[in-house]
Amino acid sequence: MDGEMKITRLREPGLFRVVRYLPILLAASLFGEVRVHNVKPGDDPQAILDRANPGDRLVFLPGLHQHGLKKHRSLLYVDRSIDIELQAGATLKLADHVTRLEKSAEITTDHGAPKTYDDLSVGGDYDLGLGAAIYTIRIDSEGKGGAADTFTWGSGGTFDFQHSKVPITGQWQALSHGVQIKFERTSGHSLGSLWFLSYDGPEAYGIRIGHGTQASYIEGVRIFGKGTIDLNSRNNVEPSGLVKNINATILVHGRVRDVEIEGITMTNTMRSVMLYGEHTGQFLQGGATTPGESFDAGNISIHHTRTINPRGSGYLLGHPSHRGWLRKVRCNFNYMETATTSIEPNFQLDQYEVIGNVIKSGGRAVHCWRRSTNGVVAGNVRIDDVTGKEVVMVNAPGAWQNPENVVVRDNRNHLSDPAGHWANVSGGMNTIAKGAYSSVTGGRDSQAEADYSRAQGLQARARRAGEDALSAGAFREPGDAQTSVVTARALSANSEPAELRLAGDKPLEIMTSSSVVFKALIVGRTASGTQVAAFEIAGVANRNQGEVTVQARTDTLKDSAGFQVSAEGGDRLRLLARSAAGSEVRWVARVELAEVRY
Repeated sequence: MDGEMKITRLREPGLFRVVRYLPILLAASLFGEVRVHNVKPGDDPQAILDRANPGDRLVFLPGLHQHGLKKHRSLLYVDRSIDIELQAGATLKLADHVTRLEKSAEITTDHGAPKTYDDLSVGGDYDLGLGAAIYTIRIDSEGKGGAADTFTWGSGGTFDFQHSKVPITGQWQALSHGVQIKFERTSGHSLGSLWFLSYDGPEAYGIRIGHGTQASYIEGVRIFGKGTIDLNSRNNVEPSGLVKNINATILVHGRVRDVEIEGITMTNTMRSVMLYGEHTGQFLQGGATTPGESFDAGNISIHHTRTINPRGSGYLLGHPSHRGWLRKVRCNFNYMETATTSIEPNFQLDQYEVIGNVIKSGGRAVHCWRRSTNGVVAGNVRIDDVTGKEVVMVNAPGAWQNPENVVVRDNRNHLSDPAGHWANVSGGMNTIAKGAYSSVTGGRDSQAEADYSRAQGLQARARRAGEDALSAGAFREPGDAQTSVVTARALSANSEPAELRLAGDKPLEIMTSSSVVFKALIVGRTASGTQVAAFEIAGVANRNQGEVTVQARTDTLKDSAGFQVSAEGGDRLRLLARSAAGSEVRWVARVELAEVRY
């Protein structure tokens, strides 16, 4: 027998435990005896749930449970504490042709450049000639001297423009297939302002918990088992991915907390799981709202689920068009195959984990998109990708803030990321340690490529053996604007020049299209210690496509035996040391570099 469930986070990231917070005796005393309600194929699951008491369990028995949409456009709407088990072989499926193409359009405005005016209206009578379609409209010139602004537009999908420099008239203007648009103002729009018009089908959900603005919390819901939720996307018209409400096999919306989703398979949908709060204020550009009531969701765990969604996406955590808070979310140890983004931490998400997921995606694997806060994205593996796509992307569209305080570490593309032997990434975001015994100790978009190297900061690239590279940002690619330190050594004897070389006997390379200013402190010593030399060399090494040219000066700090050092070019920067005749000398150099590539 099962009581209600509460997910309690442990101190270790990625671990959680299930705590019975209403023991069975208390549940029985409050609600009557806890019962198990078996749902057979052909039964109405909504009617059975509506008769159940809080704390009961619904069990979908093996077989096909195919239905149309009921409450709040879902196959099953949940408004109370309940366990929902889908047994192995049970499939909850949306029936064929439940959602159909609609003639009305929804305008999406929260993409692209910040808008001076958001004054586009849509009208006309769409003739359905394009089927499900997206019209894209963008301001492509700002009027000068009283002239009207112009726009470009197309109907072939997002950012597919077939017409350009169309003057705004302030009246209804025909596009195609009966679609018309109208701008209230003829000028003053900001260049790049962007709108999408979506002609599509209505939204549908498998299991929905909350409708967004329910006054009281719905809590203690567990959805688990070895069964499947199938939204039958091939036989239903789906919404555009740009509109406010899209399909999901499981939706958590508004004041909902203490939810566990475990083990089930989700398929043939736009998103497998969506979680977000709601807000009654007016939505402003960049995520702000006017005063209103916030309906927040939180303490939700998604783990050990399977998403097999070859035409859609995976998990959406937070939403820019539903602006209540979403807090304390764990999306850990799931497996997914998706056509587009697999896991998307998004707006108003706070205190979250995305850990240990195995991802096969035709698009982004994990995309932290817009301002989420206080997250850990770690230990995720992207599989079956030979194109070198990143595992984690962190950014925001125009007018939106970037994610903040998100720790990204130890994520790997298992075919494309050559992880070095005993390499280590101890912090940062989008960081890779490729070289043997290399490390990235923090920062963002940094790479430790060479053996024994270290990278830190923003877009650093440690390409030389044993190099310690630091960057404050790149002009175009990691490593084109950075400083670094290397250590070199050599053994010289009998006045023959010896080249001081880096760890693993590697040369001090100068990359093509680079200029490097360097300063080297060099010390030499014989076995007896009676002969010691010390020098400082400073100069500039420059390389276009050919050999390195060097301009340098040498200052003698100490020379007790007529030793020599010099800096030369060739295909690299060569630090050469010479001993006096008959002397064997050990040389060590610390070389500081500041380099720029262009």
